[in-house]
Amino acid sequence: MSKQTGWIHRHDPEYLACATRPARITSQTMRVSVTKDSGQACSVGGPERLDLREEPAGIKHIDAARRYPAFRGLLLNLNSDESPFATFGCKVWIEDVEGNEPSVFASRIDLVISEGAQRLSGGQYEEIASRLAGLLERETGDAVWAELHISPAQFAGGLKGFCLRLLLFARGAKQDQAQLRWSLGVARVQQALLFLARAIRQNRVSMD
Repeated sequence: MSKQTGWIHRHDPEYLACATRPARITSQTMRVSVTKDSGQACSVGGPERLDLREEPAGIKHIDAARRYPAFRGLLLNLNSDESPFATFGCKVWIEDVEGNEPSVFASRIDLVISEGAQRLSGGQYEEIASRLAGLLERETGDAVWAELHISPAQFAGGLKGFCLRLLLFARGAKQDQAQLRWSLGVARVQQALLFLARAIRQNRVSMD
């Protein structure tokens, strides 16, 4: 007869069940919302617009691109010759909110999408925004989130169409932490947009 002690015997079924049960690790993913706006149209054309596709050197006139290298890289990639995207506005700002992580670093990029000379319809913008949201939602971390707004747009010559406004937010206990998380989020957005650009060029996204 074995001597009883205060330790759990290794042959105890309950001990074995606990020892072999895999640890469950849960993590939240990036939150992404897609909204179709019906308000005032974005002005895409105009003499004040910087065409980074025609003049990439014009990026030196964008303050946010000079200050934040990750943002600069995203803008240059979006406006490259092989990209179906083109930007016509951007902004970076900081705001304070309540909570344990009160600092929020945020950005907005306004862009249009085209297939050659053909502008996309509202339905095509919705499909692309949905695909982009799906890619971003695979990323882990709830300290970074994004909003995708499909808005009416006014082009040069009075032509009407649509545009996509991409807003990215990151919060942190301090501004430098929020900025670091935002920079990582910008890299994730760029990776997702590059993947989506390839899909558009290879006709793996419906353009009907």
